[in-house]
Amino acid sequence: MDIKTIILFAVLPCLSIIFLTWLIRFPKPWVFKAVLIFEIILTVCTLVIELDARKTPGNSGWIIIFTGFFQFCFLLFLLMARIQIWIENKS
Repeated sequence: MDIKTIILFAVLPCLSIIFLTWLIRFPKPWVFKAVLIFEIILTVCTLVIELDARKTPGNSGWIIIFTGFFQFCFLLFLLMARIQIWIENKS
């Protein structure tokens, strides 16, 4: 896998999670900051692992698949948490 593909698939999901967290507007400002820091750390770890895995044939790409699945689950968790907060504030 070339470096452009690795950067695209590592950075784009991170930016989308950060944007969606900003978009759903949690009432506490620390939530956005925590998600931002968590996503940056996750992206840096993914890039380091993937760039090292390029040296061995057949190893590149697996951590990106895992990270994408993990970020999808994390997005579902954020959405459920925001819906729960919205329901509690409404009643």
